[in-house]
Amino acid sequence: MFKYEEAIADISKLKPCPVKVTLHTEKMLKDLTGIVKTNPEQIEPIVVAILGSEQYILNGDLRVKAFENAGKDSIKSWCINVKTISDVVRLHIELNTHGSINPIKMAEAVRYLEKHNVIPLIDKRYLELAKKTLYPKVRQEWEDFIITACQKHPNVDLPIHIIEKIADFSTEKEQLTATTVILDTVRTLKPNRFVFPAPPALEVILSSLTQRQSEKEIIVFEPPESEKKDWKKPNMKEAENLIRGSSHNSLVRCKCGRDLLLDTKTHRVSNVNFDQENQCIKLVDGDGQAAYVVPPTVIEFLKVEDGQSLRIVTINGSRELEKFAKSLKSSSFRMVVVTCN
Repeated sequence: MFKYEEAIADISKLKPCPVKVTLHTEKMLKDLTGIVKTNPEQIEPIVVAILGSEQYILNGDLRVKAFENAGKDSIKSWCINVKTISDVVRLHIELNTHGSINPIKMAEAVRYLEKHNVIPLIDKRYLELAKKTLYPKVRQEWEDFIITACQKHPNVDLPIHIIEKIADFSTEKEQLTATTVILDTVRTLKPNRFVFPAPPALEVILSSLTQRQSEKEIIVFEPPESEKKDWKKPNMKEAENLIRGSSHNSLVRCKCGRDLLLDTKTHRVSNVNFDQENQCIKLVDGDGQAAYVVPPTVIEFLKVEDGQSLRIVTINGSRELEKFAKSLKSSSFRMVVVTCN
């Protein structure tokens, strides 16, 4: 248990916590500086950790900067004597669990404390996030974006579910691609509207990235006869929203019941004419990966249920077909071979 003592802190001697987790915008600093200049007595005291001859800000970084900007040399504070630097980091994150938090820095702080065998009393999601890998280039992309956002927007909040989703991708390339997709979505917003996608919307935005490279999502367009009469008239906007933010061109089954090709660069929707002769539609998207639409007759033969995926393999010649057949570990499945002959 730590004991708090009231004191006047010398601003020139204050240091930030080794791992700072809070987010503050320039607009917030400007507004608070104005209050300090006119009514400094309204500002709550900051919390300072005393470690030997060093003084660390546990809570109140923004207030300290506002007092500096207002030309003040000192600030009211509550001081706590601590024994180790890990105490400084732990108290900092425990005292700043509310407000705008940088989840990347929070996970960094957790890892820092784990090296000192300390477990902070914070949301378990941050503890789990600290166990995941976020590649350095990805981390830098987010840090650069946050700096710019704090200069541009009056309020900035980075929800933990955004970074959790990024960290779920296993490769650096996937994490960078997902980061680009999400940030491009946010950058299109007006300065007074800084909002990240909610979890359901985020799933839709990143849906094309979650498909394994060896598999492509199979989408059946033809609705059951019993449902056709209840389908709505074509709604292009609905189809655009389904795929908005995706990094690939995609084929989707829209409620409008039409076969639609969605260009994710322009967000425009085009009709797709089914190839009756070959009974298959093949498209190549931006990263060179082929996307296929398999006709209902083939789906019925394969007994594919809604939401399942198929493995698409390109085979050139009989020898490759033989090798593929030998590589199969099980024969308890069905295959459809599409040839160009």
